[in-house]
Amino acid sequence: MKAVVIRAHGGPEVMQYGEIETPKVGPNDVLIKLEAVGVNRFDVSARRGDVPYAKVSFPHVLGVEGAGRVVDKGNNVATFDVGDRVMPMLTTSRGLCRHPVCYCAQGYDNICADFDKLGLTHWGTYAEYVKVTHHNVIRIPDKLSSVDAAAGQVAMATAWELAMSRCKIRQGETVLVNAAGGAVGSAAVQIARLAGARVIASAGSDEKLERAKQFGADAVVNYNRQNLLDEVKRLTGGRGVDAVIESVGGTILQQSIEALVHNGRLATAGSIGRAKVEIDIFRLLRKQIWLTGTHFAPKETNKVVLNLLAEGKLRPVLARLFPLADAPAAHQMLESRDFVGNMVLQVAP
Repeated sequence: MKAVVIRAHGGPEVMQYGEIETPKVGPNDVLIKLEAVGVNRFDVSARRGDVPYAKVSFPHVLGVEGAGRVVDKGNNVATFDVGDRVMPMLTTSRGLCRHPVCYCAQGYDNICADFDKLGLTHWGTYAEYVKVTHHNVIRIPDKLSSVDAAAGQVAMATAWELAMSRCKIRQGETVLVNAAGGAVGSAAVQIARLAGARVIASAGSDEKLERAKQFGADAVVNYNRQNLLDEVKRLTGGRGVDAVIESVGGTILQQSIEALVHNGRLATAGSIGRAKVEIDIFRLLRKQIWLTGTHFAPKETNKVVLNLLAEGKLRPVLARLFPLADAPAAHQMLESRDFVGNMVLQVAP
């Protein structure tokens, strides 16, 4: 099969497009012929070798999300048939385990105690075909195209976990969404609006903020030339915000905590700046602030957002479509941060 392969860690130049062996299915596997592949920031970390909890074995195929059809399956697979439109899950869980608490059974398969990671601990989606176990496959709604599914799955599902499962945003609240020009941020703006909240979007460029307004932001803050805390206070009449969707880190994280009202909630999915910052724990407890995070999203959340995308209640934000062979150019664009939304690799039929 054609695939984008790396044989060492490094910059985009280590990604080579060429032929590699097509995976063969085992009794519990599904083989998916991919049509569209999402480009994710996690792919960059895997390419660089910056993921501390797992190592890549070379040669390796990157990619944590994609959309296509089942073309082969193992003898034990009864849930899916050849021809079904499906997506693989990026956190590949065991389904059931012998641990005293089975997170998969509780619906938290994204934090399975024995999870693997698509595109990290086994071959990912930068290829014509990807193999996953049948526990880790979800269906694509008929009305949703493969490109839109690949552009929306991980970002939308992660944003839904942050906004709805963690922050439990309610109608009438005011929500701050940081890094609103990114894939998760642009999704979170839409989800918070869908929940009936007033949305303040922050980003580091005016262009990204103009796009955030198109996604539904009521007010915007450029945190590269404005003080985030001061602007949030001004925009809320000195009150602050009920919830924050945060993925910047550093000073922005600290100011976001300060901007929360009593009983405020902040949920994070990572950081692009400093990951370690000082927090005043006494201020945290006096205001009864909730700090939480999510490790991507479980299967059921992915199904929810795919259906909302198919119904047109949420819309994927596509920054650019690349051919699969141009994956290095997509990574260069991703690392530049000079874009809004998601990038997708299109796989030739």
